Amino acid sequence: MKNICVITATRSEYGLLRWIIDLLSKDEDINLQIVATGSHLSEEFGMTYHFIEDDGYHIDEMIDMELHTEDLYTIPRSMGICAEKISYAFNRLNPDMVVILGDRYELLPIVSTALLFNIPIAHISGGDITEGAIDNEVRNAVTMMSTLHFPGTEEAAERIRRMLGTNNNIFTVGEPGLDSFLHYQLMNRSELAQQLNLDENKKWMLVTLHSETKESLDYNIQMSKNLYHAMLQQKNVQFVVTKANADFGGSHINVYYAPQRNDNLRVVASLGQKRYLSFMHQAACVLGNSSSGIIEAPFLGIPVVNVGDRQKGRYMCRNVICCGIQQKNICDAISQIDNYRYVDNYWGDGHASERIVQHIREFFKEKK
Repeated sequence: MKNICVITATRSEYGLLRWIIDLLSKDEDINLQIVATGSHLSEEFGMTYHFIEDDGYHIDEMIDMELHTEDLYTIPRSMGICAEKISYAFNRLNPDMVVILGDRYELLPIVSTALLFNIPIAHISGGDITEGAIDNEVRNAVTMMSTLHFPGTEEAAERIRRMLGTNNNIFTVGEPGLDSFLHYQLMNRSELAQQLNLDENKKWMLVTLHSETKESLDYNIQMSKNLYHAMLQQKNVQFVVTKANADFGGSHINVYYAPQRNDNLRVVASLGQKRYLSFMHQAACVLGNSSSGIIEAPFLGIPVVNVGDRQKGRYMCRNVICCGIQQKNICDAISQIDNYRYVDNYWGDGHASERIVQHIREFFKEKK
C-alpha cells in the first residue's frame, strides 16, 4: 500500500482536488493522506478546512503557517514556517508521493521540502501562463521540481516539454475543476435565493477579484473601487462577492468590500464548491479575475467579464470578455454579456481526476 499525500492550502484549490481525493480514498492499494495549510486555517478566509471534513475526509496534518498578507514581509515569513512544519509532517507521514495543484506561493516551501526528502511530486495544472501575477514563476519552479505532470491542455503540456527537455511523465488530462459538474447535483435557483437571501427574480452576478501581485497596492485598491462602482451602475442585479485569495493585497480588497452596505451585495468568505458552481450556473455573468471564470465558466457557457491582467496569457474561450480596470471599461464589458453565451470544452471533459489517479497507479506499478 502506498501513502499518497494530497496537500491543499486554499478553498478553491481543494475544490479542484476534491474528486482526486475521493478516488484515492476508495483505492484499496492507496493510503490517502491529507495535509491542510495556508488559508484553510485562517479566520479571515473562513477556516475552510471544515469543507474537507464536511465532505467526510480525515485531515492527517493541519499546518498553521501563521498566514498574514498585510505586507510583503509577512508572506515569506509564513512560507518559512510552512517549510519547517511540513518537514515534521513528512517525517511522520512518510509519504510515497505528494500531490499538489497549481501555482500558489505556498507550494514553494512544500515542494522544495519534498524534493529534499526525495518524495516524488505529482503536479496538476502546470504549463499555464498568467502574466499578471507571480503565479507564472511559482508554477514553473514547481514544474522543475516535480516528477509527474498533469497539465490541463496540450498547449500547456508542450510548454512543460520545452522546460524539461523530455516527454517523460507528462500527461494531458484536462482541468480537474470541471469534474465537479459531472459529480454534483447542482442547487436550483430557489435554494440559492433562500440560502443567500437573494431575490430570484433579479439577475445575479458572481464576483471574485484577486490582487494583481505584480502591481502596487494602490493599483489593486483602485481596481477594487472601480469594480464596486461599476457594480453600482447595474440595474436590477444582485451580486455575490467571494473574498480574494491570501495574496499580498488580497486582505486589502477584502477589507474594502466587507463593510459595503448595499441590498444588492452579499460578501462571503467562501460559498463552498457545490454552492459556488451552482451559483455560477444561475449567474448572468462571472465578474472579476478568478481562474474559475476562465476555466469553469466556459463549460457552462456563462458569460465572463475578466478584469485586468491577472489572467493575461491564458487561452480565452469565446464566452470571455477581457477589459481594463477602469469603471467605464468594466461597465462597457458588462453591457455586452448577452452576446457571449458560448459553451466551450477547451479545458477538458470532466474526467481529469480519473486519468490522474490512473497515471499515479501506473507510476508505482512501473517502479515495482
